[in-house]
Amino acid sequence: MLWVFITVAAVGLFWIGFRNPYRRRWLLPRQVTPRSTTTSAVDRQHRHLLAGGRLGETAVIATAAHFKELFRAGKGVEVERELKPGVGFAVQIRALAAVGTVEAGRVLERQLGRQLTHDPIEQTWYWADVAAGLRHLHHTLALPAVLRCVDAASGLPAGTVLAAEAVAFPNFASTLNDLRSPVGKAALRAIVAVCRGCRDGTIDPGCMLRAGLGDLLATLSETAPQHPDPWLTAAMLETERVFRRLGNWVQLLDEEMQTVAEHQGVRLYVSSHQRAEWLAGAMDRLLARFAVASSDEQTAILRCAFEFRADVTRLFPHLPDTRNVWWADAIRSLTWSKSPSAGPVLAAQAARWLESRRSRRRIPHLLAALRGHAGPDSEGVLLRAVFGTEPEIRRAAVGSLGWWPPHDPAATMRVLRILRTDTDDETRLAAVSALARLGERAALAEVLAGLAAEEPTIQAATIARVAADELSWLWPDLQDLAESGDREMALAAAEAIHQMREHVLGPTG
Repeated sequence: MLWVFITVAAVGLFWIGFRNPYRRRWLLPRQVTPRSTTTSAVDRQHRHLLAGGRLGETAVIATAAHFKELFRAGKGVEVERELKPGVGFAVQIRALAAVGTVEAGRVLERQLGRQLTHDPIEQTWYWADVAAGLRHLHHTLALPAVLRCVDAASGLPAGTVLAAEAVAFPNFASTLNDLRSPVGKAALRAIVAVCRGCRDGTIDPGCMLRAGLGDLLATLSETAPQHPDPWLTAAMLETERVFRRLGNWVQLLDEEMQTVAEHQGVRLYVSSHQRAEWLAGAMDRLLARFAVASSDEQTAILRCAFEFRADVTRLFPHLPDTRNVWWADAIRSLTWSKSPSAGPVLAAQAARWLESRRSRRRIPHLLAALRGHAGPDSEGVLLRAVFGTEPEIRRAAVGSLGWWPPHDPAATMRVLRILRTDTDDETRLAAVSALARLGERAALAEVLAGLAAEEPTIQAATIARVAADELSWLWPDLQDLAESGDREMALAAAEAIHQMREHVLGPTG
């Protein structure tokens, strides 16, 4: 009996340790892939190219001539063997595109299936090079493979560039004929990535308008079925955002392209009423489908709900189970819950986890959601969390202060002024933003100094910060920048104003 008891106890302790892990699982240490702290040469090369740099034309011509000789000699296999990862890969791909034969296109397409590196950023740049070559060759049969690579690179800045290459394929519009197919859903995700990239400056909007992005979005608005599809909903929302920003983007184009862009703007305007009606019922359709959707679709629905600032309380009468893959997205969506019990429940859960060593990595999600729930419970938990030892928890707590008038103004302002001198830059900036939201003059003056900085990178970062942190006191200063002669800063300021307007009126208001 003793051995039976010991065996049962050991199995029970193992199961408890596995289901409720500490930062390292008991008996099963978690393998963590080390993050690279340096930028690779390939990443630097492509950022240079994005900024207007050029590849060595002499090298491209010489490599293309070499590849042509190999193809003529029937040594296509040798061409493929010579394609090696590194900074020379872009030259080789450009050379293959210059060869211009069907065989060269097949060689290029096969590169989409090669694992050239374990660095996801580098691998995405290689895919982008290949996609550009295939597009140049009009090798349209490769588009489904390119879209699979776009999905694999989702969330990376380089992935946005890859998505832009996919959307610019001449046959991309045909992928939207069946929006329920895997290719159609991947195409919708690529459209969303491109539209967001145009808005945040990763992609030149003029290039995408030149590729017909406006016409593509107008056609989508005119033909979108009333499906409860989160990826289609995200694409329709981004279409509306592009329409509202098109007037700002047109200023970046030459006179000839301005005419093209204005035509696309007219098409988007004509379909605006139809699009508004579609978006008005979108969240009801998605929330009704949530219970029967797959896990990845549920995740996408919750992300749409956050964008729409929709109330998802009816989906979660209790806090969602932490075992769900979409738990963090569900908690984030509860930021906009209108239930009076949502704030106290979130605060109570955060308080329990702050007292425990478990679930520490989940606490920042709860603290971030409290920004939408004014109350003494929320404020008390946030003021406790800002003095913790873990940077992520402290940043989340500071970032959730200042969104509503404090219940204890003296304590809140005292804490924020202390954190304004914090050694962690992100915590310090979050404290300054919280003070600025509350109208403190010194904090507003500090942010305003960033808007007036002579260094473009500082100015651009401050503009993005004003929008993200909703520093509405500085709206007039953004308006002045939007009307300035610096076209890039004017575009960034106009984007910030659009974002702040959405924060006040909603994405479709």
